[in-house]
This record gives sequence, C-alpha cells and structure tokens, in this order.
Amino acid sequence: MKALVTGGSGFLGRHLVAELEARGDSVTVMMRPSSAARRESGEGVLACDLRRPPEELAASLAEFDAIYHLVAAAGSGWREAFESNVAATENLLDALTVAGWRGRFVHVSSFAVYGTNQLARGTTLDESTPLEPEPGRRDNYAWTKLLQERLVRERLGAMDEVELVVVRPGAIYAKERRFQYRLGRPLGEHVVLMLGGSIPMPLNYVENTASLLAECGHNPAAAGETFNAVDPSPPTQRAYLKAWREADPQLKVIPFPLWVYRLLARALERAEERSGGRTAPAAFLQPYVMEPSLKRLRYDVSRATALLGWEPPVSAGEALRRTFPSSSESNTSVSRRDSSSQL
Repeated sequence: MKALVTGGSGFLGRHLVAELEARGDSVTVMMRPSSAARRESGEGVLACDLRRPPEELAASLAEFDAIYHLVAAAGSGWREAFESNVAATENLLDALTVAGWRGRFVHVSSFAVYGTNQLARGTTLDESTPLEPEPGRRDNYAWTKLLQERLVRERLGAMDEVELVVVRPGAIYAKERRFQYRLGRPLGEHVVLMLGGSIPMPLNYVENTASLLAECGHNPAAAGETFNAVDPSPPTQRAYLKAWREADPQLKVIPFPLWVYRLLARALERAEERSGGRTAPAAFLQPYVMEPSLKRLRYDVSRATALLGWEPPVSAGEALRRTFPSSSESNTSVSRRDSSSQL
C-alpha cells in the first residue's frame, strides 16, 4: 500500500511511519519545505506547506492508497491553531476534491472534541458521547480540532470513493513526552503542581496509537467508523507520577486539592462577569476550559477490539516502564513544550 502521512515528522508521525513500514507499506511524509527534519528511514518526502493553498498538490495525491492526516498545532495562539488545524485541512481537502481522489483517509482527531463539561462525574465516555456544544468557550486546540473534524466529515462524506476513518486519541505519551496536561502544571524543571491526584487519565501510549492508526488504514472493517484511542485501565494522576518519581528522584510533586482549585477558578469567573470581561483569568483558571481535564470519567475502549480484532501491542505496565526506565537512562526534566502538546 502507498501511504501519505501529513505531520509525519512529528512525535506521533514518526512512530506511525515506522509502524506502516513494518507492515510493508511504501510511505511518503508530507513536510513543510522549510522544515529542517530529515528522514532516517527510506520513505519519501512530499514538500508542501498546507497552510498555503497548494497549486500542484492535487496531481501528487493520485498515487496514494491511504492518507493519514496528523497535522495539528497545540499550545499555540488562536491564529496558528486555526491555520494549522482548520485552514491546512481545508487546503488538503480542496486538493483531494480536485484530484477526484479515492482511497482510505484516516483522520486523527482528539478527545478534546467531546462535550465533557456536560457529562456527570463517573459517566462512561465512548464514541457515542456528544461533541462539544460550545467550542468557543474551550481553548484554541479544542475549538479548532472540533472545526477540523466537522470539516473532514462534511467534505469527505460527499466523496463516494473515499473511505473515512476518524480516530480520537486521548493523551498520547512516551519517554519523549512525559508531562501531560491532565496532571496539572509544570513549575520549572523537575517540579509538577498536581491538581487532584485520583483522577484517571485517558492515556494512550504512542506505539499503541500508531498501531491503531495503521490498523484503521488497512482493515476493511474500519471504513466509516470512529474509534477512541485510550489504553485499558488508565492510571490515575498519582499512579503516573509515582512511576515518574521512582525513575527520577529529583522530581518534586506539589499536591493541590481540586476543591481549592475549583473554588479559586469560580471566584475568578464571577469577578470576570462583574467586570464585563475586562479581567478575564488565564485559561488555566477558567472552569469551562479546564474541567474536561479534571473530571473523573470512565472510558470504554472496546470498540476497536470488537470491530477490528485489534489489541494494544504494548501493555499499560510495559508502557510505563518504557516511559520511565530509570534516572540514569534519560533526561527527566519537565518540558513546557510537552505540557502544551495534546496529540
């Protein structure tokens, strides 16, 4: 199979390329012309900046049997998020329409598209959970990822020869992306402010995410389906940080009670209302933005197994061991860059 991976030089993209090559696919990575990244394996490169309308891209797409759309921006301003997540996707879809492309399109969405604020604590979140009804109140990433998924469904749903598969990963992690937004906040190097502690985090080990994406590109039963990507038995914040501290004794965890955080955030929200919006708090202190990361939910992860016969190749325990091998084997500093990444 000939596969094109947009965002193939990124964190998840590199693992997906390796997975597809292991399955015998011929892989081409779409990269910005200005990118300094160099491919270490044998796949080709298609130079294209999707943020700008490509004039000749349509002709280049005909040869591909499958397209994996991973391009996304997280932790950026609204303009960059919109250009990378929405405008770039629209340009790609325009090119597919012009080319009359036919094949399997695997779109990587996100858990951020779900209307988590509207769910009661303890609710089981699965692929049938309603999407966010008020995206304008969420952060730039959630807002633009929801627009992106809607755009993909509307445009590709009108193309009879295209098989669309949507995959919504939770928080993707690995050795190179240890800090997760759902933990709380990093305070410099080796310090984490933990909001709560007992909340299960919908984590998905990066190799498991890549394996599911590749399966969705190959398995005929995936056509037209939506799959959540979350590892079984997700760890709580406290369990995740325990594994981290065992690997890195320098790591300091500062617990912050969730009820205190919520009390502070709501007080600031009321102050904003009284000021007519002139004293808006940072996103970190806006309840509607943060609650999706802090709400205790259950996660049904059975759909991919039931429909595709797929199982995560890396167990939860092994994933944690690979992520936190030992203090002598890896750099364990907390990275603000990682903290802003959700894909």
